[in-house]
Amino acid sequence: MTAALDPRRFASEGYAVIGGPGIAAAKAEATAALTDMAAFISRRVLGEARGETLDDLLAHMAAAETDRAATRACYEVFPTLPEVIALINGRAFKQAAHAAGLARPCAGTNPLIRLDRPHDTQFSTPAHQDWWYSMLSDRAVVIWTGIGTMDPQMGPVEVIPGSHQNGVVAFRPYEAGHEWFECATPPQDSAFVATAPGPDEVVVFDQRLVHRSGANRSTRIRVSVQLRYNDLETAAAMTSTFTPSLSRWVLERQKAALETRTAS
Repeated sequence: MTAALDPRRFASEGYAVIGGPGIAAAKAEATAALTDMAAFISRRVLGEARGETLDDLLAHMAAAETDRAATRACYEVFPTLPEVIALINGRAFKQAAHAAGLARPCAGTNPLIRLDRPHDTQFSTPAHQDWWYSMLSDRAVVIWTGIGTMDPQMGPVEVIPGSHQNGVVAFRPYEAGHEWFECATPPQDSAFVATAPGPDEVVVFDQRLVHRSGANRSTRIRVSVQLRYNDLETAAAMTSTFTPSLSRWVLERQKAALETRTAS
């Protein structure tokens, strides 16, 4: 089993792969909840659910759906599950944030979930930093982990060790629209290292670390979770901490209701 996060090595490299019983238990609980919800969504959208594991359920969805209706529902609903939201309060994850230098960790965002199809680059993120998620504080980290099957062919997150020491690099808007910014000068492919976390491991990295999506060369949909922590100890202000926002669905219906009322 991988050792706990080494603060000195983390300060030098900007990332660490860690594991332990607490991480394994938290991932198992989240996986069970996602598997149950995937079956529910499949029955609701497609009329049936095939498979016992999360991997098999998602594979059936991808093969049977039209216009990504089922997998899009998973993308929208998965992050709302209490078991997923509770990950941000996981003892093992908060301990990792402390070891990475955060004195008073607080949620930078709700836990986020990605679903990446095999050989599909449409939603892949280019080389970038996550600093804009945590402009609140100087110290901030991401915890990234795969859910379900995860092996090198699935394309775990790729990082450039030590790149966080350069501060915020020059950036430009990401024209594809699936990420806010990308590095103005794309790094060489040879600079990246695949993190390769095991089934009971997670990757912890500084939000200034340059990283990108790994290519999913497998036959399975890759499911990953990202937890983001700010440090209130170094917060620039105490009036701009994380606040959940309403969904686009709710906002659109609020707007429509207001327009209807104004028109009448």
